[in-house]
Amino acid sequence: MRTRALISTVICWLPFICISYAQPVDSASRHLPSRTLLLNEVLIRPEKDIYEAAKDTRQKSLQELTDKILEYTPGISMIRRGNFAMEPTIRSLNSGQITTTIDGMRVFGACTDKMDPVSSYVEPNNLESISVSYDPGLSTGGSSLGGGINFRLKEPSFRETPRWSGRIGTGFESNGAAVQTLGGLDYGRADLAFQINGIFRRSDNYKAAGGQEIGFSQYRKWNGSASVMSRLGRTGILKASYLQDEGRDIGYPALTMDVSFAKARIASLSYLYANQQGTIQWETKAYYNSIDHAMDDTKRPPETVSMHMDMPGTSTTSGGLSTLDLHLNDQHHMNIKVDGYQNKLSASMTMYPPDGSPMFMYTLASPVRSSIGVYVSDVLSLGKRTSLTPSARLEYYHDDICGEEAREQLSGMFPGDLSRRGLISNLSMALGFKPDAHWLLNASIARGGRAASLQEAYAFYIYNRLDAYDYIGNPDLSGESSVNLSINSSYRNEKIEASANLFRYFIKDYIAGSILGGYSTMTIGANGVKQYINLPSARLYGGEVAFKWRAGGGLVVTSLNTFTRGADGDGLALPMIAPFKTVNTIDYSLKKSILRIEGVTNTSQKHVSTSRYGETATPASTILNFYIGKQFGLSSLQALKINLGIENILDEHYYQHLDIQKIARPGRNLTCRMTVLL
Repeated sequence: MRTRALISTVICWLPFICISYAQPVDSASRHLPSRTLLLNEVLIRPEKDIYEAAKDTRQKSLQELTDKILEYTPGISMIRRGNFAMEPTIRSLNSGQITTTIDGMRVFGACTDKMDPVSSYVEPNNLESISVSYDPGLSTGGSSLGGGINFRLKEPSFRETPRWSGRIGTGFESNGAAVQTLGGLDYGRADLAFQINGIFRRSDNYKAAGGQEIGFSQYRKWNGSASVMSRLGRTGILKASYLQDEGRDIGYPALTMDVSFAKARIASLSYLYANQQGTIQWETKAYYNSIDHAMDDTKRPPETVSMHMDMPGTSTTSGGLSTLDLHLNDQHHMNIKVDGYQNKLSASMTMYPPDGSPMFMYTLASPVRSSIGVYVSDVLSLGKRTSLTPSARLEYYHDDICGEEAREQLSGMFPGDLSRRGLISNLSMALGFKPDAHWLLNASIARGGRAASLQEAYAFYIYNRLDAYDYIGNPDLSGESSVNLSINSSYRNEKIEASANLFRYFIKDYIAGSILGGYSTMTIGANGVKQYINLPSARLYGGEVAFKWRAGGGLVVTSLNTFTRGADGDGLALPMIAPFKTVNTIDYSLKKSILRIEGVTNTSQKHVSTSRYGETATPASTILNFYIGKQFGLSSLQALKINLGIENILDEHYYQHLDIQKIARPGRNLTCRMTVLL
């Protein structure tokens, strides 16, 4: 064990040592892995050559889970409940505190246990990029405390010469006998373009270190998307897109129930206008999406199920947006967006006592939120070296309960008017300064705000596995607000890139659960009942640091580091705050081959509050990964890509702080993936 730890530590911290001995760089090393910078966008493009596509094996792989792409993005940590569908957080802000959109469209999960985050309904093979905004004033997705994530779907491409292209691929992972199979077809000509993509995934229970099988960690799903674009004259484009995702038999070892099915259908119709001068770009979009989700305990051992329950949930959202980009001159670039949506949630529970009649109740009694907002930003150039970016978003929302049966159930718990309404403002001011060709400095101050989520306002005995309490909502909740301060400094030359972000958030009316005395639990074995309340204040601070060294001869060394710390107004540690994390890689490329050694370290998290938030400490962990890839040219337009890997080489037993119930993560895993580009 000591030898393992020593080897892991040396490899994980080797990049810090290597940075001190920078060597000249050759031209080939300018093809950089996208995740080594603290950038706001992760590109996923299969058509790029081996230098760009394989140097970041995880982010560029069309067969990798979206969860893993996000997990290796600076500032993002993932809440893990099973082997599938992890929930992303930005600087440890999660759920209603950040926004998650697909092509700018609002999408909301249907599961009260958060088994179906929006990220679980998109796949790398139908993604163009993932954009991350840390500033609530610069996030166009909606009102938030900490920015948001937008999954931009791939678009078909117009071509002067009509052309077909495509891709097929398959992959296998030894741990869990996981299989992935994908395919895609593209066509483009001068006035018409379309594409279709699909992927199927299946995995059995995975095994932790030492061959320990983790029960109920299996999953099976398929995902497909299609889009078509048609030119309307010289300045207009009409675009239609559709995405469907179907998951079945998904296990969640950290929870008391699994998922029998999770279905998503997302459709949109857009009109895009761009004048020939390139000074005006305007997009108007209408969209609709529906999520259908069902929790299930029928496959659990009978001795572990005290009472059988059915827990279905649905989420339907319809909305529209219109975005106008104005390049008025070289010193003036405006962005104006108007958007609105209506989201309806419904979740219920039917209990089947062994010697009684079934009992039905709503856990989310059909709450509906209607929202409309306007966003304006202006990038002002104050000279060759300085820029100023003010931005603002104003949003009105209205919440209510749909249906008399749902109202009757909630009326006994929440007397009075159940509707809610409010006005939310997000403001930001960012200053950029570029003293020379290598340095860039940024500073920003922002005011964030968000309304309490529908679950926080109207939940009815929803069980929280983290602290083992049943939660009920609070229609009288105030919305959270924050003042966010951040500074950024970055440096770049031909050999080295470095970037550092520091931030501090001052949160007002922080929403958390408070114990309710005298209330009986609904969940058998629950510790008690909590209700959401507003705490006076909370604070969050931390930073991200990234290094990149191009050593020459095809060698690139990178290091990503993230740290966040939070406490409420009483000085108690906030829940679900990830500890310091460092990801260090050594890449070597030769012709059309790539080799990567990677170390991932999470330090221990001892800053927890068990009494208030139910968390316990988490030990440190380090794992090592190895990847190798090669591209073979089949013809001038065709290529075969093969990627092999060994994850968790030393078969370490570990889990991370945001892993619910501290379920061990996968042990050693051998991966093999092949993709043919046609």
